[in-house]
Amino acid sequence: MRIFTAALATETNTFSPISVDKRAFEASLYAHPGEHPATPTLCTAPITVGREVTTQLGWTLIEGSASWADPGGLINRDTYEELRDEILDQLSAAMPVDGVVLGLHGAMVANGYDDPEGDLLSRVRDIVGNKVLVCAELDPHSHLTAKRVAAADFFVAFKEFPHTDFVDRARDLWAIAVEALRGAVAPVMSTFDCRMIDIFPTSKQPMRGFVDKIREIEQADPAILSISVIHGFMAADVPEMGTKIIVVTDSEQAKGDALAEQLGREPVCHARHVHDGPD
Repeated sequence: MRIFTAALATETNTFSPISVDKRAFEASLYAHPGEHPATPTLCTAPITVGREVTTQLGWTLIEGSASWADPGGLINRDTYEELRDEILDQLSAAMPVDGVVLGLHGAMVANGYDDPEGDLLSRVRDIVGNKVLVCAELDPHSHLTAKRVAAADFFVAFKEFPHTDFVDRARDLWAIAVEALRGAVAPVMSTFDCRMIDIFPTSKQPMRGFVDKIREIEQADPAILSISVIHGFMAADVPEMGTKIIVVTDSEQAKGDALAEQLGREPVCHARHVHDGPD
């Protein structure tokens, strides 16, 4: 198996006047292919975990660039397009591949792009076609847009906030990817829009109990491959910002759809709602 991996991530506050340019990435992390350090950053664990997994399996890992900038304002358009195209060119050069495993944040916004991750994933899909596995790890403080859901086979997000589990979730991402590439599972992704904006620290109730519950569901039912809560990132003025549920199942779309809605309608996820219109 030949797997391509790369990372491009930052968290964008669209109200901030601080522009994020190439220098901001270089100051935080800008690693050329194969040069990512052994220790992952928040959104680059798929690369370091991928090294371990593919070495154990005897598969080939083709590394692309890894870029991370500390949170700030809008990404300079030229910077985003340069970093995006760098990864896309590396992927094109690596073809053919059996899978693409990416490290993303999910709350990037650039000048001219409300949804950079959706743009990147759509272009990845255009390169690899519909039969190649495409998946990514996300920070829960992200925007789950329809465009990126359509382009990817599945996402796995960190469960904890503060984010103490990004390496563990990268292991989950790779575990599902490996089983999918072996033909043992066929991941399908279900989502539910909770239509709300809030902050959900998992270090205290009620969110602590909710995360424990979704872990129990994952462990109890082999058909449920992963459950993630996208908290949303309220400091971004983008159309699809908000709280959403992701359920990844083994070929059971209807079951995933029902579970995503059930979890999304639980009281813990509806403390404060986004209004559809006037009361």
